[in-house]
Amino acid sequence: MITGFNTDIEHDGVVYHVQTEDKGLESPLILSLVYVGGAILAAKRSRYEDLIESGGFSEEVLTKRLKRQHQLICAAINAGRIEDLKRMGAKALEVSVGEAVVADGGTGSETSPGRDTAPLDERILQGTAPVDADESSDTLEEARREWPQSEVAQLDTGLTLTILEEEEFRAGETITIRIELADRAGKRQKPLPNIPLSVKILGTAFRPQIYSVKTERGGVATVTATMPNFSSGRAAVLVRAVVKGETIEVRRVIHPSE
Repeated sequence: MITGFNTDIEHDGVVYHVQTEDKGLESPLILSLVYVGGAILAAKRSRYEDLIESGGFSEEVLTKRLKRQHQLICAAINAGRIEDLKRMGAKALEVSVGEAVVADGGTGSETSPGRDTAPLDERILQGTAPVDADESSDTLEEARREWPQSEVAQLDTGLTLTILEEEEFRAGETITIRIELADRAGKRQKPLPNIPLSVKILGTAFRPQIYSVKTERGGVATVTATMPNFSSGRAAVLVRAVVKGETIEVRRVIHPSE
């Protein structure tokens, strides 16, 4: 099974997280989900039995189809076609992927397993630079890594990102996370307000939680989240900011419940 792609895209001050994955040959389905603030905004699902039945199936061919779907959704967000994505997802309010995923946050009714959602309009890409799917940012791969503590990150330019909380993050606890973004290039530290941050809670034993926040006047952003309950595997909070084309990231390990 091909793992898939994950990409964060900022548009009009909102960070959208696009996740596209292959569900495997037992359920030949390419599923894309668009998250905002931990909630699913839109879903796109397309089946690929045609590749298997035609004898043209290979991982290379499937990867190209998966990547193309991912790129189209990313391009739609860059082009401001958010409402189009919502309408596309409304055609499949629930998607059976081991458990129901509700595309609009409601209850909906389960769709036929053989039905795809609306096709993506290739014209979305016109006038929009295609977005490359970043394989290295795959959520599951991030969650499987040995996460060292990196609660303070500083670039050569002086850009710093810091998780301010001193307490450990533990499974099942509700925690307020304070994050500081600053420019320390000069003699004095300069806070960076109104900058979007992506906060991800990732792990090998649970679905990702994704939050989008902005730094306030003092360059500090605050997120309150309940850590998923797990007793084995690895997990971490990852915070990422993009300032003038520079990406900076910090992370803190989430300890399993005892």
